[in-house]
Amino acid sequence: MSVTDQKSVAVIVGGGAIARALAEQLADDPGLSVYLLSRSELELSNVHTLETDYSDASLACIVAQIEAAGLPLSRLVVTNGMLSNDAIRPERKVSDLSEEAFGMIMSVNALLPMRSLAAFWSLIRKSGAPRVAVLSARVGSVGDNELGGWYSYRASKAALNMMMKCAAIEIRRLNKRAKLVAYHPGTVDSPLSKPFQRSVPEGNLFTPEFSAAKLIDILDSAESDGELVYVDWAGESIPW
Repeated sequence: MSVTDQKSVAVIVGGGAIARALAEQLADDPGLSVYLLSRSELELSNVHTLETDYSDASLACIVAQIEAAGLPLSRLVVTNGMLSNDAIRPERKVSDLSEEAFGMIMSVNALLPMRSLAAFWSLIRKSGAPRVAVLSARVGSVGDNELGGWYSYRASKAALNMMMKCAAIEIRRLNKRAKLVAYHPGTVDSPLSKPFQRSVPEGNLFTPEFSAAKLIDILDSAESDGELVYVDWAGESIPW
């Protein structure tokens, strides 16, 4: 059964494992027209895949194309994230901090999701009860941090949470039925976590399909109250 009484639009931003799993599962709902935005066009059944370089101009063009369909936005999930690459590793100590690495991780993990929200803001404002989620992480919690390290990644997720709080306050004045979610998917078997999976306890490495399904359940059951929640894959609240 559709999550809405009429056909609506679900948009997934990002082309990673969780994004693809979300798009495929949402596409099973006949009441949804599903769009996936990524740097390369992907082949997914019953999903409109659109290429973007994530520039403001590219995002604006895509939003105009989706808006022209005349359907309300019911779901927007931004999945972009970065932990490491060939040149960047999570910092173990403060002396590992690099201005270049910090800037890149903040741009991908904090600024890009908010720029995506900004691009879709007009649709969020005028749609009935849109549910908007970003992939945060438990390590972005100040209250939950007992291990330290991972300075840039932790800081980027904490910054994302703060900006989502600001967005929730703003959207509450414009559309009281919108719902914002900062979602911790758990440790997912994906390229992002691959270098660090050896330290994951048995049973705590999730498939993308599992984490995607849990997020869909959270979005489907969330109250349309204009508030932001910070929750994990089990729906449990995480301290800010």
